[in-house]
Amino acid sequence: MIFNQYLFTFAFLPIVLILFYLRPLRQWRIGLLIVASFVFYGYAGLAHLGVLIFDIVAVYVLTRRDEQISRWTLGVAIAIPLLSLIYFKYAEFLIADVFMISRSERSTEFSLFEQIVLPAGISFFTFQTISYAIDRYRGEITTPKFGDFVLYVSFFPQLVAGPIVRFNEVGAQIRGLTEFSPNGAVWLRGLNYFVAGLAFKVLVADSLGSFVNGLSTQLDNLSSLDALFVVFGYSFQIYFDFYGYSLIAIGIASWFGIVLPTNFLRPYEADSPSAFWRKWHVSLSFWIRDYLYLPLGGNKNYLRNITIVFLAVGLWHGAGWNFIAWGGYHALLVIMVRNGERYWNLMPILMRRGANFVLVSFGWLLFIFDFDEIWRFLGRLAEFRAESVLLGGFPWLILAISAVFCFGINVEKFGERLPRFRHQELLGVAYGAILFLCVIFFDYSTSFIYFRF
Repeated sequence: MIFNQYLFTFAFLPIVLILFYLRPLRQWRIGLLIVASFVFYGYAGLAHLGVLIFDIVAVYVLTRRDEQISRWTLGVAIAIPLLSLIYFKYAEFLIADVFMISRSERSTEFSLFEQIVLPAGISFFTFQTISYAIDRYRGEITTPKFGDFVLYVSFFPQLVAGPIVRFNEVGAQIRGLTEFSPNGAVWLRGLNYFVAGLAFKVLVADSLGSFVNGLSTQLDNLSSLDALFVVFGYSFQIYFDFYGYSLIAIGIASWFGIVLPTNFLRPYEADSPSAFWRKWHVSLSFWIRDYLYLPLGGNKNYLRNITIVFLAVGLWHGAGWNFIAWGGYHALLVIMVRNGERYWNLMPILMRRGANFVLVSFGWLLFIFDFDEIWRFLGRLAEFRAESVLLGGFPWLILAISAVFCFGINVEKFGERLPRFRHQELLGVAYGAILFLCVIFFDYSTSFIYFRF
């Protein structure tokens, strides 16, 4: 089930909200949300729901002791969800691209390594279970009730694409759900996030995606202008697709008494590659810092550790050499700008932001094309051919609108000001109109990009 479909917006979400706020069910709120989350995730397939439940139960059982868990127990608690992730996400890549075993060389009979379907969001809930196990080992958290832990991992607003949360961020909120009673400001802010997120996904990201997808399949016909549109069109597409999901997740979670962390801090306004990673997918960046970079030694062996970290980030995003290359590309950017910081900082801040945005945007090409296609694409970009595959100026208008929303509008600040807005009825009409537009285009909307990660 996904946010941008009729079933979720007009059936699942309203029903769960109604049940959640029924007074006789207040004591059962945690159980209700667990069941709802399992229905939400199991809608795509019971087998994948089984993977989620198995990982949850295994990690909880291994770490349930009141005393500090042993290093051996920690290793097993990490290995179980990690092996699930490796099997479902990386088995085909390892067999075909690393060990170079072609399909013709494999058994023609049923194989556990053939036609593996990736469970949506497995990278996200794997990281949450691993962080929980490590925090238990470090003594930073005590063993919660089983239901609290299940909801922490499976909570449906952020289950599939984050934000990635730690138990100590939401544990107290989960325990207090039976007493949660939102005021008008909570409902308004949640509505602001929900509607803005849907609009960014359905009206902006998917509109750009329709043009980018059409152009990326016609490499031999692209003009330089078309290629330039692909570079920046996809850059805005993936931003508004993922940012939109995060906004929806934060908005819905707030209605159920859970405050999720902000996942985007206007990343395209960053003035350096390292600053970008403090603003893009913040929950992943902090996870990598706390559970990989610092344990490796942090800045003590900067060049080695930052390279390992970004290669891991690339691999987390996808099973393919192109994703690993994308991670290596960002490692190179961070290292080069850090070593040449005094020269980089000679540029005015607007120029640094612009240069960083361009560098990041070109990096996203590794999410669209394989290596051969990228060289062909870059060749088209440098050819300066006059003819264009794009029809009219509408795609460029969408791109310009995307830039305005990206650099000129702060959804979070607007949400904070909503309760002080005098004409609440006008807000209701505006949100209703935007939601109506989104619903009209649900049939043309696609799944969120980060679902496959």
